[in-house]
Amino acid sequence: MKIKKIMITLVTILLLLVAIPIKVHASDGFTFPSWNNLINSGKSFLSKGKNENISTSQMGNIFTPMARILLSFGIIVILGCTIVMGIKYMLATPEEAAKLKQQLIGLVVSAFVIFGAVGIWTLAYQVFSSVL
Repeated sequence: MKIKKIMITLVTILLLLVAIPIKVHASDGFTFPSWNNLINSGKSFLSKGKNENISTSQMGNIFTPMARILLSFGIIVILGCTIVMGIKYMLATPEEAAKLKQQLIGLVVSAFVIFGAVGIWTLAYQVFSSVL
């Protein structure tokens, strides 16, 4: 009963927020560019991309720190989930242990995806850096 009241209140608030008109001034002072200016700006954008080549070492310098941060985050999450699931499994009844074993499949798949992605990225980087 209490959950129903909370849901009705949240839906009412959401409907009120949607129904309140909000004045937007995004179009004040905006004029559409002419067709020629639009084409010329697109061509200049494309010419900038043709003139600037990024080497594999620059790409590695850009993506390596980001990849390490994501890998570290993934390892921490997997370790945390493994520890929590291990503690729950030790304290669980047989029925709860069966449910935890089903969740363990998702954990193993997640670990496989994370480490597989790192392996594929490392392999691709090595292949492309040796070719280029």
